[in-house]
Amino acid sequence: MKTLIILTLSLGLILPAAAQVSTSTQGRDMEGQRPVRYASSTYKMEIENARENFQKAVQAKRTEMENAVKTQRDELKTKLKNIKDERKESAVDRIDQNITALNAKTTTHYTNVLHQIAGVLSRVGSRTDKAQVNGKDVTAVRTAVSSAQSAITTARAAVVVQTGKTYALNITTDATLKNNIGVARKALRADLKSVENLVKVARESVRQAATTLAQIQGVDEFKDRDATSTEATSTNH
Repeated sequence: MKTLIILTLSLGLILPAAAQVSTSTQGRDMEGQRPVRYASSTYKMEIENARENFQKAVQAKRTEMENAVKTQRDELKTKLKNIKDERKESAVDRIDQNITALNAKTTTHYTNVLHQIAGVLSRVGSRTDKAQVNGKDVTAVRTAVSSAQSAITTARAAVVVQTGKTYALNITTDATLKNNIGVARKALRADLKSVENLVKVARESVRQAATTLAQIQGVDEFKDRDATSTEATSTNH
């Protein structure tokens, strides 16, 4: 948990300040829309920065993991000399590779899922700005968006940590071989399940934000007031 907190703070994945814009920004300028437009633009930029930071952190951890795996494989080759059955030796080597591959494949999947739901949340944020400009009360939506972003941040930090994990097989003798492999597999399954649960929480939080926004009528009825004023002026002339 301490590692997740440190990663959350260091990766710059905290909720963008622009996402916390209050509905009190309505009417702050002549048309009552420019502050929200600015917030929306800033929010999108910070969302993209958070995505890039996340991707870089994942890649850095993956590189660390690959280097660690190389060392562990050399150690495993030495340990496998204690295994007299060549078929078992080959099977252990294959299982070791499969464990590493499964972790890499699953964390990549979680990374992509978080990219997708972050994109959905970004669109929810943009439409929330539109609703606010249109005079709608978006307080509940802002709260839901904030909660969803926090959930995504937590899930991202967990994915980064999981990406860097390795599962060394503590091979000793033929008699303990099955148990040693079982310990590594069990640890991997437990870790992946924990990350999966956090990704599910993030996805559900984004769904809740979208559902809250959907309850507001007339979100897409907004028409650019500057454009309207220009059209009116042209008509008068």
